[in-house]
Amino acid sequence: MRKWFVLLLFLAVAGYGLWNAMAAGKTNEAVAAGPRVGHPAPDLALPTLGGEPVKLSAWRGKAVVLNFWTSWCPPCKEEMPELEKFYKQHGHEVAVLAVHLTTRDTLDNAERFAKSRNLTLPVALDVRGEAFYHYRVQTIPTTYIIDPNGVIRKKIVGPVTAARLENATALFR
Repeated sequence: MRKWFVLLLFLAVAGYGLWNAMAAGKTNEAVAAGPRVGHPAPDLALPTLGGEPVKLSAWRGKAVVLNFWTSWCPPCKEEMPELEKFYKQHGHEVAVLAVHLTTRDTLDNAERFAKSRNLTLPVALDVRGEAFYHYRVQTIPTTYIIDPNGVIRKKIVGPVTAARLENATALFR
């Protein structure tokens, strides 16, 4: 029964994302889909849960795992321990940034979520919706693998595992 509920919730979130994209009236599919593999990653400058600013371009020279999530998303909850595991194993080689879509959730929820799971990976807050807009996030979780030159090498829609991240970043470590 729980699996059906999670599946139904995931489909509802995905459907809402698709409906939202269509309702926006975008005629340019490339814009609606967000940045593409092989193209430069849009830069982000966001505050973190700790209050420190983080800028994506500051990690030039290092590969980046850029993840978009919310606290109410079941697949996001499922993947967060995997992101944390990858960060603990490879955070010295690959930057990891979990961007909380704060305009689709609340700051309190993000703080409680991170604290309850003892997250040590950097959590950025998209409080003005900049990341949501620039990356055209339609489904959560969504993860981008960005190479050391700032070019998107992979886009993963749906939950990731530490093993999948290890494979996706192997060339950059």
